[in-house]
Amino acid sequence: MWGFMAKFYSISIVNNYVFILHLDKKNDVLIVLESFEIEISELALFVKDKKNLYISVAQAFEFSENIKVPIAIAKSNNVKNYLFYKIKEANPNIDILFNFKKLPKQNDEENITYSVEVVDEKVCIASLDFVKDLSSIKSATTNKFALLSLANKCIDDDQYICVYTNATIVLILAVEQKELIFSRTISIDTSNPQTLQMNIAENITQTLSYIGNQFRDVKFKTLALSGSIALDDVVSQHIAMLNNLNISILYPNSFVQNINAEESQSQLLPLGASLVAKSNQFLPKIILGVRQFNFVSAISLVLSLVVLLVMCYFSLNAYNKYSDLANKNKVLESRYLNLLSQTKMLSQKELTKYINHIVMVKKYLQNTPIDTVLLVKPLIEMDKPIGFECKNEDGVISFKAIFEKHFKELKNLYKFEKEFNKRFEEINNIVKIEKKITTDYKQLIFKADVHTLKSSDILKTRRRRQ
Repeated sequence: MWGFMAKFYSISIVNNYVFILHLDKKNDVLIVLESFEIEISELALFVKDKKNLYISVAQAFEFSENIKVPIAIAKSNNVKNYLFYKIKEANPNIDILFNFKKLPKQNDEENITYSVEVVDEKVCIASLDFVKDLSSIKSATTNKFALLSLANKCIDDDQYICVYTNATIVLILAVEQKELIFSRTISIDTSNPQTLQMNIAENITQTLSYIGNQFRDVKFKTLALSGSIALDDVVSQHIAMLNNLNISILYPNSFVQNINAEESQSQLLPLGASLVAKSNQFLPKIILGVRQFNFVSAISLVLSLVVLLVMCYFSLNAYNKYSDLANKNKVLESRYLNLLSQTKMLSQKELTKYINHIVMVKKYLQNTPIDTVLLVKPLIEMDKPIGFECKNEDGVISFKAIFEKHFKELKNLYKFEKEFNKRFEEINNIVKIEKKITTDYKQLIFKADVHTLKSSDILKTRRRRQ
């Protein structure tokens, strides 16, 4: 996943604490150059002017869900659109950002079940607001996928349970065939240090019992401990006594250099954040847009250099013609000055006459249907209306336009509707008009009526523009 890259920073945010590694990579081995633990208030200053950032953060809004997709849709390559529609239907008030994977085991002949991980795109963007240059973000994900990526690289078993703890959270993953099938994040109550260890052990034991009951057909053999629990003999021994799983410690010594066993346990999440595959990343559209812009800019720069070289090549021949062109230019300049001297100068009276004529023509054109139709030109450019009415009431032009467009994919419908609303608002800032959208998302049909306000309102608006 790394490809060819410079040294980079891997950052993991857990509540108000930030764990950071400055890394290099050679021959599939991560080399730790520096490690940091800072408070979140210091993070914006730390990342200033730094490039190649790999980030994992616990999202304030995230959830997992299994969704059944009819086989016919699954085979038509419309799975993502279908899942988007189902998630949006249940969560209409959030901007959806999601990843999905087919579950390893399927027991339904008519449907295929997909595991979906969802975050709110606005919340995700807010969690990354400490980075001013969005182009410096190479990867963004949640902490559980950072832990999953590291655990998959360290553990040979396809089915296992991984437990991670630090001072404020317990993170538990259940994995089948290297895919996440269950996760739980538990906040730790640190108000009573005397019962802290017992509370952590009880929460972990209860969650392990739930996983065993919920996934009876999955044969978990390994329980990997990581983070502070890996260094806590009391809690780990308590868990080992109550479970029949093989206990192991998550230690990435086979592919990480310059970090000792104890320090590695506090830096597991940033290590994992540097390993996350694209399918487990959550990159908001604004970051993808910045990437595309930078890519296009780079291509444009290369093309500009090519054009410059071509121009230099042809400039040698062009230079030989320069003298002739200079002489011709002098001839044209002489003709221009001669023509200018023969040009008739208008008197103030004649000039006033022409200005009055132009003013009358302008007022006449302002009351033509063409002026009104031009107001909705941005909408008409998107799709030709199926109906258009235009009336002249007391010298004021009003109209009504009916739009209807069919789509094959839901994402194209959403994209069209979003652009339509954007252009409508831009028009509405100039002249007050109204719209009524009655989109049929199931039939994938966009419908909208756009019309002016009553005549008196239109007239007031026009006077303001004048």
